[in-house]
Amino acid sequence: MFGKKMLVAALFAAVVPFAALAAPGGHGGHHGHQHGAFGFLQGVTLTAEQKTQIHQIMQSSWNSAKPLAQQLHADRQQISDLLANGGAVTEAQLSSIQQQAAQVRQQLDSQRLATALQIRALLTPAQLAQSAQMHQQLATLHQQERAVFQAAHPDATAQ
Repeated sequence: MFGKKMLVAALFAAVVPFAALAAPGGHGGHHGHQHGAFGFLQGVTLTAEQKTQIHQIMQSSWNSAKPLAQQLHADRQQISDLLANGGAVTEAQLSSIQQQAAQVRQQLDSQRLATALQIRALLTPAQLAQSAQMHQQLATLHQQERAVFQAAHPDATAQ
C-alpha cells in the first residue's frame, strides 16, 4: 500500500516542476528562483529583447508540453481512481499506467532540455560567464548550508 501511495505522489511531483517552469509567467521554484534545466538563468542580467524572446520560447514550449502534462495528470488520476475503487487492483494494471507515465515524463524532460538549449543560445559570452560565476557561488553557498545543517543536526545525517 505504501508503495502505491509513493507512486501516486511521484507521478504528481513529475508534472509540477515542468508546469511551474514552462507556464507563461512562471518563475520556477519558490521565491522566483530558477531550478533544474533553467537554473543557468539565475543571476544573469538579460536585455529586454532577450526577455521577450525567452518568454516566446517558454510560451511555445508550454503550448507543446501542455498535452503531455495533461496526459501525465490523467495517468495520475487513473491510478488514483483505481486505488480508490472498491474493486480489485493488480500490480499489472498499475504497471501499465506507470510505464505510460514514465514515457510522458521522458518526453517532458527532453522538451525541457531542448527549451533550455534554445534559451541558452540567446546568451552572450559575457552572460554565460555571469551564469557560470553565479552557479559556482550558489554551489559554494549550498555546501556551506549543508555543513551548517550537519553541524547543527549530527544525528540527522548519521544514517
